[in-house]
Amino acid sequence: MVGKLGLVGGVVLAWVLTFVVMGGNISLGGDDSKPVAHTTLTPTTTYPTPTPLGPSKSATTGNANAAGSDDETPGEDATSAEKAATTAPLAGRLLLARPKPRRSPPPVAEFRMASFNVLGSSHTRRGTKRPQKASGSARMARATQYVLDHDLDLVGFQEFQGDQRSVFLRNTGGAYQIFPGNGLDGENSIAWRTDTWDLVKADTVAIPYFGGHPRNMPVLTLRHKASGIAIIATNFHNPADTREYGRQGRWRAAAKAREAELFGQLRQSGLPIFVTGDMNETNSWFCAVAGPGDLRAAAGGEGGRNGCSVAGGYRVDWIAGSYDVQFSNYLEDKSGYVHWMTDHPVMSASVRIEGADFPKALGRPAA
Repeated sequence: MVGKLGLVGGVVLAWVLTFVVMGGNISLGGDDSKPVAHTTLTPTTTYPTPTPLGPSKSATTGNANAAGSDDETPGEDATSAEKAATTAPLAGRLLLARPKPRRSPPPVAEFRMASFNVLGSSHTRRGTKRPQKASGSARMARATQYVLDHDLDLVGFQEFQGDQRSVFLRNTGGAYQIFPGNGLDGENSIAWRTDTWDLVKADTVAIPYFGGHPRNMPVLTLRHKASGIAIIATNFHNPADTREYGRQGRWRAAAKAREAELFGQLRQSGLPIFVTGDMNETNSWFCAVAGPGDLRAAAGGEGGRNGCSVAGGYRVDWIAGSYDVQFSNYLEDKSGYVHWMTDHPVMSASVRIEGADFPKALGRPAA
C-alpha cells in the first residue's frame, strides 16, 4: 500500500513540475481542437549583448556600462582612436595651409626734369633787343653742358631754334633725342635721355601763338626703362605781349583754354601727365589748367582737389604734374651762369612716381 501511494505521489509531482516548466500550457484532455489558454511572461531582467571572443579593430565598444558594472572607462580601442585623432593623422601627411605667393612690390620711377627757355638765337643777333648777349650757338653750348651737369633726364625747351638744336645734339653725342625737332614747331621741343626713356608715341597739338597762328606743340608718351612706367610729357610756349606783336592776351587765353581741354582728355588715360613751358602768365595759368588735369605744381601747391593754391613767388615758367606724382628738390635757377645763357630762370625738379598710384601706366621694363 505504501509503495502504491509513493508511486502515485511521484506521478503527481512529475505532472506538477511539468506544468510549471511548460508555463501551464498542458492539456489534460485529449481534444486538440479546443484552444488552450496560455500566459506570456514579460522579462524583468535585461541581458547584455554577448561580448565577442576577440578584440575588434574596426569598431569601438558601444556600451561601456554593461549590466551589473559601474565602470564607465572607455574601452582600449576607443582610447587609442581618440588619442590618434587629436595628435596625428591616421595615414598620409598632415595638410598645412598653403603659403600665399610672394608678390613683387609695385615699380617706382625716379628722374629729374626741367623747363628751359634757352632764348632763341634770333633774339641776340645784331640789331635785336639783346645784342649784348653771346650768339645762340655759344650760349647753347653752355646750356647743353648745364643739362649734362645737372643730370636732367627730361627737358622741355622753348625758343630752341635750329642752330641751337644742332649744337645740343652734337654736344650730347646721341645721349638725347628731341621732338618735334625741326622747323618752327621744333622751337618748342622735348628732349629725353635715351638710356632712361623709350619713345612710345609722338604727337602734337595745335596751340594758338602770336596773332592766333597755331604752332604744333609736343605731346609724347614715354616709357621709363628701369620701371616700365609710362608717362605723358607736354611742352608749351604761350604768346607774350611784345613791342613787335602787341598785346596777346586774347591768344594767351585761347592757348590756355586749349591746354586745359587737352589735360582733361589726357587725364582719362590713367597715365601720369607732365607739363613744362613758358606760359607768359603767373598763377592764373596754373589755376585754369590744374582743375581739368588734376595737377600739382612742382613749385608747391595744387589746383584740382582743394581749390587752387600755389607757392609764393613770381614765375611764368612752369613745371607741373599729376596730383599723385611726388616732386622734390625744386629749383628756380637765376644764377649768373644761367643769366649769361638766357633771360629766363631754369626750372628743375626731381620726380618720383609710385606705380601703385598709376596702375594703367605699368608695363614691362626694358631689358
